[in-house]
Amino acid sequence: MTIRSIRFILFCFSLLFIVSSCKKLNEASEIGGSVIPGADGVNTFDTTITSLQTFNHIFEGTKDSAMAMGNLAYNQILGNISNDPLFGKTNAKMFLQLKPETYPWSFSGIYNKDSLYIDSVVLVLGWNGNYGDTMTSQKVTVKEIDQFSDFRVDTLLTIRDPGPSATTLLGTKTFNPANLKDSVKAFQDTTSGQLRVRLDNSFGRRLLDYDTAHAYANDSAFNTYFKGFAIEADQSVGNALMAFGIYNNPNTKLAIYYRFTKGGQVDSAVNYFQVKPGSSANHNYVNRFDFAGTPLLTASNTAGEDDLIYIINTPGSYATIKIPALRDLSNRIINRAELIIEQVYSPSDEIFTVPEALMLDVYDSTLGDYKYIPYDFNIPDANNNVNPSFGLYGRNTFDGVGKPIRVWKFDITRYVQNILTKQEPLHDFRLFTTQTAVERIKVGVSTNTGAYQFVRANVNSKLAFYRVRVGGGNHPTQKMRLRLVYTKI
Repeated sequence: MTIRSIRFILFCFSLLFIVSSCKKLNEASEIGGSVIPGADGVNTFDTTITSLQTFNHIFEGTKDSAMAMGNLAYNQILGNISNDPLFGKTNAKMFLQLKPETYPWSFSGIYNKDSLYIDSVVLVLGWNGNYGDTMTSQKVTVKEIDQFSDFRVDTLLTIRDPGPSATTLLGTKTFNPANLKDSVKAFQDTTSGQLRVRLDNSFGRRLLDYDTAHAYANDSAFNTYFKGFAIEADQSVGNALMAFGIYNNPNTKLAIYYRFTKGGQVDSAVNYFQVKPGSSANHNYVNRFDFAGTPLLTASNTAGEDDLIYIINTPGSYATIKIPALRDLSNRIINRAELIIEQVYSPSDEIFTVPEALMLDVYDSTLGDYKYIPYDFNIPDANNNVNPSFGLYGRNTFDGVGKPIRVWKFDITRYVQNILTKQEPLHDFRLFTTQTAVERIKVGVSTNTGAYQFVRANVNSKLAFYRVRVGGGNHPTQKMRLRLVYTKI
């Protein structure tokens, strides 16, 4: 064998080794990103901890009851879900005040009510999205909030509070949510994304009869004449929820169509009452009926570990995740630690879609409360958006039989590293979903040092929408698990 032949053989073996090493590095990099050492062909290992303990819980009213009143930026949720096979029934109601733009108020400068004639009065709600079966009819009723009720802009109510009483019926409408995206044509108002409910003309006549000396003198006076609207979804029909933007949305208003006589001439006009910041009260009530008869309720009432975990948006549910095996691991360099969570497909997922994002945090027994995961959860940006590298958004894929599912991989690398070096205690994890999370995080995020501060984080764009069923720690095929990529010390 010549020297040239030997060199060629050595070159081939070297090339084979390099290709093999690169293959291993690329596979590791898919889960580890840039934190995995470039020379992991020899020193880097991976293992998967499957002995996770998972438990279902339903939130207590004080734990996930978002303040639905007072935040005009939130979408308000309306509708009725009569049959979600995993999470049961949901009914959502809206309450809001729509008011004149200025005071003292008059219609077209007419102060003689005998010169004003009602044509129609319509409650218009600006539609921002649907969730559920949009082809099944919904029926909504509009009522007047009782005048004796304590419904004010400074009253704080949670999403679980039934809200003020309302007895006087003003109007009803039956429709398919899917049609809300269609354009509508009305006098001086042709657009899409509206739910329009015509109200009784006697109510419109009443608004024309009010005068600037009394009801329209100022905001306080107007409140004593009209408390606002309760918009309710009939619990006997429908299988969807709808979201409506109530503030800064030109499609949300009370439209009063009328004619008036001025200077001997008759003319037609429309005036709008709208939501006024600092003046208009609003509330959203979402009733889950305590999840009666659902797999979630059954699972949450059992003391043992759960192989299926049920997560639904506020007012909702959560899971406790325990990973006791972390206590027994020897110290090592953790290049990547990711908690892997897989959706377990249900045919109903085609109708009731998965959350835009899930949130993972930990329970700190010394605080007696939950907090964002130390080291790995970074402070959100100026718009309260979380860095997607944390893993809360998940990715779409397929399960073993080809069904579409979503998989979440939460990056908890630095927290696990500090558990192994005995600098941090091992906390129980919590998995849940919500619209907005507000929790503690230390000022020195990367080192978990300094005082705690409360930080707001956007999770989903809406309340009440979205739910998912995922595999628990002892699921037979889609276990929740912790994957570790590490280097021995």
